Amino acid sequence: MPIPDIVDGNPQIDTQWWMKAAQASIRRYCGWHVTPDIDETLKVDAYGGSILTLPSKHVNSITSILVDGRELVDQIDWSVAGTIQLRTGCWLDRPGSVTVTLNHGYPRDEVPEIAELLRTLAKRARTQPGVASQSVNGASVSYLTYGGTTLGVQLLQIEQAMLDPYRLNWGPR
Repeated sequence: MPIPDIVDGNPQIDTQWWMKAAQASIRRYCGWHVTPDIDETLKVDAYGGSILTLPSKHVNSITSILVDGRELVDQIDWSVAGTIQLRTGCWLDRPGSVTVTLNHGYPRDEVPEIAELLRTLAKRARTQPGVASQSVNGASVSYLTYGGTTLGVQLLQIEQAMLDPYRLNWGPR
């Protein structure tokens, strides 16, 4: 059986489509959703030791931590930056052994620069797909390409620098 297409049918390539593509680029670069603040249950890998690092840079609350079916939420200290420390003992050294229920992410009104970047990326991708740099008086334009094909929603270096404070600096991205 063939693998299904990523997009079903004939998608409408409109402003909303480009906004979703820009949002995906931001989240992919940062390694997590960033905004808005959401309730989520995550299965997290543990590697022993007393510190567990969550895939988040802004934890608002933790309501449950299950390890092998045991609730440990009353036995931890946690930081907004996304680390959880067991007060006594160690986490299991086993992938997926910890299930954390939390609220994390920045409220939208705390990160207006992310919303503005989203609009900028979507507009650029829609009106100037693949433009990497532009000159005005010299009338020079260079395009982002891979194997001769222009790329869609790409982050420029200055945009990446703007997102770096929100980017996970550990684990897979």
